[in-house]
Amino acid sequence: MSLLALETATSTCGVAVLQGDAVLAEMHLHRPRVHAERLTPLVEALLAQAEVELEALDAVAVSRGPGSYTGLRIGASTAKGWALAAKVPLVGVSTLAAYAASVRPIATPGDVVCALLDARRDEVYAGAYRRTSTGMHPHAPVQALPVTALPEWLGAVDGRLWGVGDGGEKARDVLAAAHDALSLVPADTHPPSAAWVARCAQQRLATDTADTDTADTDTADTDTADTDTADDVATFEPLYVKDVHATPAPSPFA
Repeated sequence: MSLLALETATSTCGVAVLQGDAVLAEMHLHRPRVHAERLTPLVEALLAQAEVELEALDAVAVSRGPGSYTGLRIGASTAKGWALAAKVPLVGVSTLAAYAASVRPIATPGDVVCALLDARRDEVYAGAYRRTSTGMHPHAPVQALPVTALPEWLGAVDGRLWGVGDGGEKARDVLAAAHDALSLVPADTHPPSAAWVARCAQQRLATDTADTDTADTDTADTDTADTDTADDVATFEPLYVKDVHATPAPSPFA
């Protein structure tokens, strides 16, 4: 399977190509407000670097949110375009699930990984996943909530609690007071990754085609509540979690 993945939910603008279990190539720009201009050129350059033709793609994956409204819209529309052009399935992956999965190599069974993205003011987008011997399982549902509500939302954690994401620092004191074994992975050295979006999408495709008795065994993307193999391209929408409040620009004629 050759899979193209996009990550645009934060200031990171990233693309990756996964073939089998190997990441053939990945590129990331860690700069805000460049997604609209740079995402498609990144995809074109990456496919050329990986020597993967459009016709050879088997699926296109995209980080579906929560995150930046503009970034998510750009990622979703771009992913739809490439999926339609390649005539392949579109797979939406929870941004927080993919982010949490990136900590899986250093977490141990019993640990909980809490992915936290800054949602402005005193709020964070939060999703928690329990590391098991076979993968990542949902521990607490994706929500936008005040940092003071995190301990109650998170509940009991048997192992170490890992925090990852740019919302980690604002939640440090609250989480440390509730959990003795806390490790924060700095967002500046461990940003979101398109490669992990690709891995989660690949696992979703694999588990959705397997026996339903073993479904979700190894995937971290179960909070999408999606049991279909792929998303419908025409109706696919990002997962915003919070209502979008846009402030219209003042009229120059007022």
